[in-house]
Amino acid sequence: KNPPFIYMLNKPDIGNVLHISFSFFWFFMPGIQGVVEAYQSCLPKLQLYGPTNIAPIIQKVAKSASEETNTKEASQYFILLILTDGVITDMADTREAIVHASHLPMSVIIVGVGNADFSDMQMLDGDDGILRSPKGEPVLRDIVQFVPFRNFKH
Repeated sequence: KNPPFIYMLNKPDIGNVLHISFSFFWFFMPGIQGVVEAYQSCLPKLQLYGPTNIAPIIQKVAKSASEETNTKEASQYFILLILTDGVITDMADTREAIVHASHLPMSVIIVGVGNADFSDMQMLDGDDGILRSPKGEPVLRDIVQFVPFRNFKH
């Protein structure tokens, strides 16, 4: 059994996912405490910028989730946490990626930080209706939770 991981990337064409370096890293850590420690070690290096294209990271994690479904055990579930300070600039591609990913063992949590207009994010959440791809295909299940951080600041 593989431990949980954090997937971080920084590519100018992908946008403000996590600015750590110009390559991909898989951080393996034991349990929730390992996730918290990895997050805390990366936080000082975090630098958000635009554009906010999140479809590529959803597609990357969906590929890993798809590969997991083809294993004998198929025992892993993937949770993608996205922190963003901007409005999604690739909404059509993101909707398509989410609809595809809704058939896989994964969920997406999007946390909006800052004062941007995150109203479009609510559509991805699926709480107000069924999310559909630009072609009209509905999600199999609601896999996205959007959280506007400003609503929970003390």
